[in-house]
Amino acid sequence: MRIGFTWPLLLLGLTATTADAQRLVEWTESRGELGLGYPVPIPVDTAMPFDGFRSHAGLHARHQQLLEDSARVTGQVVGETRYGRPIWAYRLAAPGDRTPAGRARAAIMYAGTLHAREWQSPEVVTGLMERAVAGSHDDSLTDYVAEHVNIVVVPVLNIDGFLQTQANPTRNWLGTDNRNPDFWPRDGRMRRKNLRDADEDFFSTDDHLAGVDLNRNNSPFWPGPPETGIPDDLTWRGPRVQSEPEIAALQAATDLAPASRLRFYADMHSYTRVFFSVHTDNERRNAIQSRLFSALSSHHAALPGDQVYVDSRAAINTGIGTTSEFFGHVYDIPSATWEIEPGQDGGAQYGGFRSNSHDGFILPESEIRRVRENLAETMLVAAYHMAGPPHVVAAEIRDRDSGAVVWSAYWDDAGEGSRQLLAHQPAALEPGRDYTLWVAFSKPMRWREDGQVVPFPGRPSGSVNVTLWLESGDQFVAVDFDEPQWLDQPGGPGRGFQRYRDDAFEVDFVIVDEAGNRALINELNSADAVISLGVLASDLTGQLLDADPATPVDWGDGAWLNYDAASGRPDSGGADRTLKVDVRPSADEPELVRAAHSAMWFNPGRSGEGWVVEILPGGQALGYWFTYDEEGEPRWLIGQGSVVANQIRFDLLLAPEGGRFGPDFDPADVDPVPAGSARLVVLDCDNGWLDYQAFGQSQRIALTRLTRTLGLSCDPPAGEPPGTALQSGTWFDPAHDGEGFTLQRLADGQVLVMWFTYDPTGRQFWLLGLGDGQAESIDLGGLTAARGPRFGRSFDADDLEPIEWGALQMQLGCDTGSASYQSILPSFGSGQFELLRLTALAGLACTAGDGQRER
Repeated sequence: MRIGFTWPLLLLGLTATTADAQRLVEWTESRGELGLGYPVPIPVDTAMPFDGFRSHAGLHARHQQLLEDSARVTGQVVGETRYGRPIWAYRLAAPGDRTPAGRARAAIMYAGTLHAREWQSPEVVTGLMERAVAGSHDDSLTDYVAEHVNIVVVPVLNIDGFLQTQANPTRNWLGTDNRNPDFWPRDGRMRRKNLRDADEDFFSTDDHLAGVDLNRNNSPFWPGPPETGIPDDLTWRGPRVQSEPEIAALQAATDLAPASRLRFYADMHSYTRVFFSVHTDNERRNAIQSRLFSALSSHHAALPGDQVYVDSRAAINTGIGTTSEFFGHVYDIPSATWEIEPGQDGGAQYGGFRSNSHDGFILPESEIRRVRENLAETMLVAAYHMAGPPHVVAAEIRDRDSGAVVWSAYWDDAGEGSRQLLAHQPAALEPGRDYTLWVAFSKPMRWREDGQVVPFPGRPSGSVNVTLWLESGDQFVAVDFDEPQWLDQPGGPGRGFQRYRDDAFEVDFVIVDEAGNRALINELNSADAVISLGVLASDLTGQLLDADPATPVDWGDGAWLNYDAASGRPDSGGADRTLKVDVRPSADEPELVRAAHSAMWFNPGRSGEGWVVEILPGGQALGYWFTYDEEGEPRWLIGQGSVVANQIRFDLLLAPEGGRFGPDFDPADVDPVPAGSARLVVLDCDNGWLDYQAFGQSQRIALTRLTRTLGLSCDPPAGEPPGTALQSGTWFDPAHDGEGFTLQRLADGQVLVMWFTYDPTGRQFWLLGLGDGQAESIDLGGLTAARGPRFGRSFDADDLEPIEWGALQMQLGCDTGSASYQSILPSFGSGQFELLRLTALAGLACTAGDGQRER
């Protein structure tokens, strides 16, 4: 409901007994001393956004609702107002503190409602919160920001003053201001300051001018010019620097960032549509700040409403005590007092009368939805920009006819201060052959409207261009590139984008097959010269690539760190020339996936985890990843894959959970939780690599074939394999659908079994056994479990803790069998299974009854 008021009959008596100069005056829609020319906004007690202004109770309810409903909103009380009201701060970000690549996130901060009368301020900060939640899982701008930036917001800092204005949405006192009594309305709807030395009774006559301007109470320039020392002044700075509890709360809110990761700060005000930017003696910081505000201004001007924001730059190392000066100087980051609508013309901008210049603080209700939604996007764009410049994450070249990967490169984080380029080239590039290049970046790079790539709002048409070439020093290999196609579907190399819509593109190309180009290639190869792929592109806000991804970009000393450019100019970026390729006039064909790749694969530096791969008939595959979760407990993933040339693509990895070990197992309890995707690419019979995206992480892991499956060889087989070899594959008990065994008869006569199951509480559990097996009988006397290492980038083989579990016996035929187990751990006990074959390996499939195998 609306907050309404009944004028008491004693009001006339009250005004008559106060000082003669004091007059109680109302804002009205009609002409008059405080005539607006449009309806006077009245706050409404609702949490949901609408074409109007929410009350403080409604706004707070909305903040708490978002906090409860979304994992991307966390919050806490960071202090209290003069009247003991809790001040809340919220962090908008994906759970955790790290980016998907494992690096510390950037942080930015927005503060709202320092000045009580500026109702637009809490609305736009709340709008940012709403946008951050509503945009979840957009695979684009919002998701990128959530995973790379901690946005800290304090929606309502001056709660006491804000409540005073909302309790009196039309009423003000005139004739009281010490500098302009006839024209400046004070207290009521036009209260600016907090309630220091003021009560909450609007009709008290001696404290209308009391309070401290929270945006003048800050170091390093407190008290700042002009300072009269008069507490009645509209901009009184307070009795001492940072004297107000609200300012202490704002500074405490930086803990949510944390403060060491801050890269941008703005407090939201009205009016004039200006960035009052803070300038220090750090020229690089000032230049970065100017580019940021130029990008934000251009973007916002292109949104509905065509509102232009101007960067009004303060003189270097001067100030008046604002919060933006504090953050700009103390943290050495871009910072501004962000003045939003109305503009310089105040209410006249919307057809108002402009009878009093203070109407510039009163936005019509009909405009706030547009202002709120537009600024929420622009504020999000600031986070995107300050997350850091883009860099090439990965690139890959495929042979267009076969689909085989012939070159692949991936920048893998090797710690806080470096990346390692993992590059593989199964086959050299050959002139005259048709290829497709796929390039992925660290952030979404393009914008779409109606499904079509268009310039980001505020950017020129040429901003969508990409430049590509092959070079060696000052010599260029002739290449015909088609028009790059940005990717808005998932899938990774050969399928779609890497992590976010339009973070990757594909382009077909041919190395020109003519005598001069071949002669140049031969000359470069004879001289052992390096040939590199050149890539030049910019992100949504115009930032060019980090020219050398080996040194990750960060922020420090008020500027970008390690933002490399060939020109040597700091903070400018440029072309990436780090990707080396082998080009030959003639080249060998790459290795293709074959039956012999059915094996266990592992990385020697990650002992304790691995992949079991089964190559199946018909170009299909099955993959099991035995690993650990983020706490070091057993985890396993399963994926059905498709074979494409030298790749196995597991488009969906599942991490089943919920089943209970032993007699309490119920297939209905098993929940096949989607976990991500992966791809295995083979270099030869024994080596390859794995790319995965799972549980919020992405990584490339080099793999080596650990086992040799009996009856399968990369060399031509010598005769028929032994009958026992046909038992290799996956087995399960239909009554225990959701768990099972993958078995390999090995070339050395041993048997390897992985049992993918659950513990008695329903958590994932896996067991590994290696033993002897004769004919149909397999006896594994030493099944082992493990725990300790952490998933993904946190994996450390030194954390591995093997666990002796017990024994397993299996009796297998061609398609049926049985198994029994005895655990030395009481919670697992003993039991048995009736087994059916689920998979048969390509080259080893058998048909029940005739003992024949299918090829």
